[in-house]
Formats: sequence, C-alpha cells, structure tokens
Amino acid sequence: MDEVRFERYDRYERSLVDVLNALNLTAPLTPSGDERNDPRARRHWQCSVALMIMREAVPPQPEELFEPLMLAAVYEPDPSHTQRHIRPALAVFGRRRVQTRLLEYLRTGTDYEIIGAADAWYCTYLRVTGGDTGDDPCTDLRHAFQETGLRIFLANDHPGVRGRLITLLNLRAEENPPELRQLVSDVLRTVFPS
Repeated sequence: MDEVRFERYDRYERSLVDVLNALNLTAPLTPSGDERNDPRARRHWQCSVALMIMREAVPPQPEELFEPLMLAAVYEPDPSHTQRHIRPALAVFGRRRVQTRLLEYLRTGTDYEIIGAADAWYCTYLRVTGGDTGDDPCTDLRHAFQETGLRIFLANDHPGVRGRLITLLNLRAEENPPELRQLVSDVLRTVFPS
C-alpha cells in the first residue's frame, strides 16, 4: 500500500473515531502491529465502524457530527462506500448544507480531497427518507459545482482529479449557461486535442 493511501486511511480513521465519539459509541479495536500495514484488515475495521455509524440513531443535537461525517465522506477510500456517510449527513443536515461543504473541499482541498469531495458529491443526489430537512434540489449549487469542476479540471492536471471530475461534468455546451460554454469547449479540447 502506498503512502498516499495510508495517509487517506489515517485521516479517514480519525474522522470515523470523531463521529463515534460524537455519538458516544466505542470503536472496535483498531488493527495494530502487522495488521496496521494490511489494507484488508484496515478496510474491515473501517467498514465495521461505518456500518455502526449508519445504524446509530442521530442524537437530538447533531451539530458536532457534521464536520466528522463530511471528513469521513471525503476520505472514504472506496467511492462505493461514500454513501454510508453522505446518507446520514443528508438526512440530518440537508442537501444544501452538505453540497455547500463539498464545494468548499473542491475549491480549497488537496488533490486527494478534491477526488473524495467529487465522489461524495455524486452521492448527494440520493433520496433520503426520514429526514426533517426537505428535498431542496439545490439547482444553484449544481451550477456552482459545474463551474467549479470545469475550472478545476482546466487548472489541475492530476490524472485522478481529472478522471473523477470528467465523469460528473456536463460537457454538452448547449446544456450549459452561456457563461460556461467556453469552459466546456476548453475542457473538450483538453480531452480531445485535435
């Protein structure tokens, strides 16, 4: 396992522990010794904790959960598991707040955080039942994501960042507002140089 993956695992595990602490739950023993270097052992622990969090009832004053849940979503190493953190965040805090925070990660984060925020953004369109926050479509934030994603794609040549963003961007010029059409053209020229 490379150092970048270990760094993401470390940050992800710290955010999971913060969520557990906010919920007054006890974390299972973390892998130690040789197991600490075994990606499967670490992922098993991470998935166990993420499932504990999903099953736990949200406390009456959940404010202290917001940032740890968002960090867990951004640092989740497996994009297919990101919804384990986004679902409870959407149910408690609503789509607008969750998407606004993810846009901040996109705009100011490291390459790894940008990739994680893009993975999490994809999950913010899940329908969540049982939440008190309503189902705001956040059209203005979709527009902000499109513009931010296009600009990041053009400014950041990290293949992981570009690869993740390109799957989420609408590259049909006619479906974009006039002020974004030049950015779409620039992205298309980058992807398909003549």
